[in-house]
Amino acid sequence: MFGYVKPVKAELLVKEYEFYRAVYCGICRSMKRHTGFLSNVTLSYDSVFLALVRMLYVPDGDIGIENKRCIAHPLKKKPMMKENAAIAYTARAFAILTYYKLADDLQDEGGLKKMAVMTAKPLISHAKGRADMKELSDNTARLLAEIKGLEDAACESVDKPAGLFGELLGEIFAHGLPEEQRLVPYQVGYHLGKFIYAADAAEDYPEDAREGKYNPFVIAYGKDGLTDENKATVRCGLLLECKRLEAAVNLLPFGSRATVENIINNIIYLGLVKRIEFLDTGAENNKPETEEKKL
Repeated sequence: MFGYVKPVKAELLVKEYEFYRAVYCGICRSMKRHTGFLSNVTLSYDSVFLALVRMLYVPDGDIGIENKRCIAHPLKKKPMMKENAAIAYTARAFAILTYYKLADDLQDEGGLKKMAVMTAKPLISHAKGRADMKELSDNTARLLAEIKGLEDAACESVDKPAGLFGELLGEIFAHGLPEEQRLVPYQVGYHLGKFIYAADAAEDYPEDAREGKYNPFVIAYGKDGLTDENKATVRCGLLLECKRLEAAVNLLPFGSRATVENIINNIIYLGLVKRIEFLDTGAENNKPETEEKKL
């Protein structure tokens, strides 16, 4: 997830944004409890989307907000979602996802970035252990290894690695739910994962083209920059995945949870689309930087 799955704040009602922030603070508090006091330093707002989806499978009586102080804001109490099954699951699952993301970064990065990842890894390794979800951890490791195998083999198709990342997020969204409840959250995670992988590859195109790293779009379109036609093709594919995600989200059991529904709809209809504005025709973002710009 990591930076893609956020709402457009200006289009949320005040009460919706306060609810969104309360969920985030609830996850942060839960991470301290379940995965270690400092594990929450890796938390991002992307985690809220997972919590919101999982919250739809929690009884109404378990959903509540309370005012609490935290280290970041010790002088004033802030609204925080009370811990429930969705919040606790998100805290633990996000620790696992973050661990394997850092492990992947450790292989790919160099210099100061690699040193920063190496410094954080012991902390996140401890958090993964405390999360105590071996099956989910093993599945995450397996699927990321399969993705790495495709990348090392210079797979020409973005669909194959994106599909595996979709399976990974599908498992994270559905893990632990009763069999009769798994299908819809799995599909939400699956199509979101495919979108994230492809969008991330498109956004990383300039750097990967310059540094000779694997990127399916570099293989498909070459290293000289994405043309407007290339951008339009990639953007069309990403919007198609958004439509598939929309179809899955429409099957979620929102019931009377209008606030949750509005936040989720904001994220998929507005947030994801805004996140790929760098692919708009005429955008310069995907042209490899020159050495002068780099300096």
